[in-house]
This record gives sequence, structure tokens and C-alpha cells, in this order.
Amino acid sequence: MSTQQEGKFQAIISHAKEYGFVFSSSEIYDGLSAVYDYGPYGSELKKNIRDYWWKSMTKLQENILCIDAAIF
Repeated sequence: MSTQQEGKFQAIISHAKEYGFVFSSSEIYDGLSAVYDYGPYGSELKKNIRDYWWKSMTKLQENILCIDAAIF
């Protein structure tokens, strides 16, 4: 990753941490510093993206049926 890309990546992480989207696990649990947990806004964003994906891939397609199974 180039230095410019690294700087942008760090700016995005800093912004996400500042506004409660993610938190570093090491700050909360003294765990690995490369692992992040979702904050309140991050959890909501993840849910919204998952729900949008589910609707667009299943409900808006006529030839797709939904199943939820442990073994496919």
C-alpha cells in the first residue's frame, strides 16, 4: 500500500473511531490491535447494508427463493 493510500486509510479509521462506528478491540479488551469491534453506529450501518443486500438479492428478483439452512 502506498504512503498516500495508507494516510487515507488511517484518516478513515480515525473518523470512524471518533464518531463511534468502530472501536479497536485492544482499547476495550487488551486484545489484538488489528481487530475492531462495531460501535452503535457501525452496528446499525452493518445491519442496514445487510438488509439492503438481502432485499436486492432476494426480494427484487423473480427467479430467486430464500432459504436459511445449516447444510446446503
